[in-house]
Amino acid sequence: MTTSSKAQVYASVLFEAALKEWLEGLNAVSTTLSKSPGLQQRLTDPRTPFAEQQRLLLSTIPDKTPQPVRNFLLGMLANGDIALLDEVRQDVMERAAAAGGPRPLPAEVISAVELTPEERSLIQQRLVDQFGANLDFRFRVDPAILGGLVVRVGDKLLDTSVASRLAAMRQALGVAGG
Repeated sequence: MTTSSKAQVYASVLFEAALKEWLEGLNAVSTTLSKSPGLQQRLTDPRTPFAEQQRLLLSTIPDKTPQPVRNFLLGMLANGDIALLDEVRQDVMERAAAAGGPRPLPAEVISAVELTPEERSLIQQRLVDQFGANLDFRFRVDPAILGGLVVRVGDKLLDTSVASRLAAMRQALGVAGG
């Protein structure tokens, strides 16, 4: 391996590790804010004293989050832009992919009914815990699944839908589908 290609390997490892740390911090705060619309409202309300906004924001940031990520989030808050966090997070993933970094892994969640923001957030957090922070979430409704969820992350499929369970029961019982 040439010196140049070794440097590229090191640079790639560093880029991916730094990106992972940043996205984990941004995702954690984004998830917390989406679970608590009241908290997001207080962070964006100009009548809330800035010291209180800082305290609230800092309480949402996991302890293991690197200081530069904390400073970035506090900067967004100071500029009145914390509501843009989801857009920023998405743009970072797109830019990383365009720069040859890790591409976001598609994560599609299909439900029989529209999910609440809390349910979406809980599902997102569980999938991030299992597959990492670099996920591109898409939610859609398909009443044909009857209930449960169909989750596809990359090439992995988890089907807990009522429709698939009924189909499995029909097959096990030797009953024709219908």
